[in-house]
Parts: sequence; structure tokens; C-alpha cells
Amino acid sequence: MDEGTILGSLATLASAWEVQTGPKPGLVDPFSCGAHDDMDYVTFLASISALSPYWSQQARIGLDGTPPARAMERLRPVGLEMERAMARATGGVNTHKGLIFALSLLLFGAGSGLRRSGRVDPGEAAELAASAVAESVRAEFDHLSRSGLPAARTHGETLFLKHGITGIRGEAASGFPSVIEQGLPALKQALQSGASLQDAALHAFFAIAAVCEDSNVISRGGFDFWRETHLPRMRALSEPLPPYSPGFIQGLQALDAEYASLRISPGGAADLLSCTLFLNWAQLVNMARLS
Repeated sequence: MDEGTILGSLATLASAWEVQTGPKPGLVDPFSCGAHDDMDYVTFLASISALSPYWSQQARIGLDGTPPARAMERLRPVGLEMERAMARATGGVNTHKGLIFALSLLLFGAGSGLRRSGRVDPGEAAELAASAVAESVRAEFDHLSRSGLPAARTHGETLFLKHGITGIRGEAASGFPSVIEQGLPALKQALQSGASLQDAALHAFFAIAAVCEDSNVISRGGFDFWRETHLPRMRALSEPLPPYSPGFIQGLQALDAEYASLRISPGGAADLLSCTLFLNWAQLVNMARLS
């Protein structure tokens, strides 16, 4: 199996394990639809299946030596086709649009790093991903800053102009700090403590959610809710190290019900959990090269 196929398969596995992980407040998992009435666990599985053939294409754009400055012109058409495949599979429901953007960049970064240095390093992959998109993101936000609110076409652009929130685009342009500095260390710490992958992924999710600019939460709950309620809650949940007790899980189920009633869904943190899992598992390619 070639390295592009391996990386693509690991991307599929990461997106599948993210939706398997729960309970995550307000998010879809096998036991709850969270804050959503237009999607469920099966909707996510349908989308994951539809996207699966495309991830390897994004990895090969890095593996074939495409320079970061030219990456987006090749990644974007595949990403748009992925969005169309997702829409066909889900009946028009947006399950993974943010993930398509973020994980495509990291697949490029992993493939590019593998070609350059002969191994996958999460930090290098994130830096290469950032170098592919940082200039265009900066230019986009500079244009918005000059143009003001009348130029805003999306919720994300309005959040940037009102509060300086850059969301997943800023995360990517900065080298995925929520993943590299929070998600991956939390995942590894939990696994080393003897936690199951389920609990370790949940621990990583809370570590990410405690710091990331989740535009989904801000759009649904408001900036003040995100800053004054959501972030402190996620920080508190990230402190206990798994394995988790039944009482802790019951508390998460109650929080899921509360977020569902408020229609608040931390989808940005969920996407970054998928990215964390992918970068963790992508290092398996290094072992395959040694065997």
C-alpha cells in the first residue's frame, strides 16, 4: 500500500473515531444527536464514507513535491468535490465542511514532510500546512479589516470584524496550535496513563475546546457565552486525567443535554480532534518505513 493511501486511510479513521467519541456536549455521537435535528450518527457515517476516497488525493499533493505556495490551487478543487460528495451523501447537510479544509491541509503537510525528511512529524506537517494557507488568510482578513462589516458575507467574517475571531482559518494559518500544543499532548498523556482510546480522545477534545476559537459555539451561543461560560467549563473538564469515572460520564451526559437545549455545538473543536487523531496516527507511516 502506497503512503498516500495509508495517510488517506488514517484520515478516514480519524474522522470516524471523532464521531465515535462521546459524550461530547452538543455534538453527534452514537448515543445522541447533540444540538442537531438535521443529522445523526448515521449521517456522519455516510459522509465519512463519501469523503474517504478523496483524502489520499490531498496527501499525494504533498507527496509529489508541490510547493506550499502552489498547494491551495491543487487542494481547493479536490476540496470542492469533497463538499459535493458530502452533500450527495447527506442530503445537503453540512457535516464536515470545516474538516475538509483543515484535514486537507494537514494531509498535504504530512505528505510534503514525508517527501522532504522521510518521516511524518506532526509539528512539521502543521507548519507546512500553515505555509500553504497563511498568506491568503492574512490577505483575506486584511481586506475585511479595511472594508468593514458591509463586506462580511459569512458568520465567520462577521465574527472576525466584531471580535477578532479567526476560527479554523486562523488556526490553520497559525500552524494548528490547538492541535500541536493542546490536543496531541493531552491525547498522549491520557494514553500513557492507561486510558482507553475513547477516554483519551475525550480528554484531547476538552483540551482543544478549552482554547480554540470555536466559531460554531460563538455563532450559536454568542461571544460572551463562549468566553465566560464555554471556555471555563471546557478548562475544568480538561483537568481530570482519564480513565473517567461513571459519575464524570454522567456529568457529561447532563452537559450534552444542556448544550442540546441551547442549540450549541462545538463543531470546531470536534474537527480539531479529528486533526489531532490523524497527526497522532500518521506517525505510523514512520514505523512502516522502518519495517
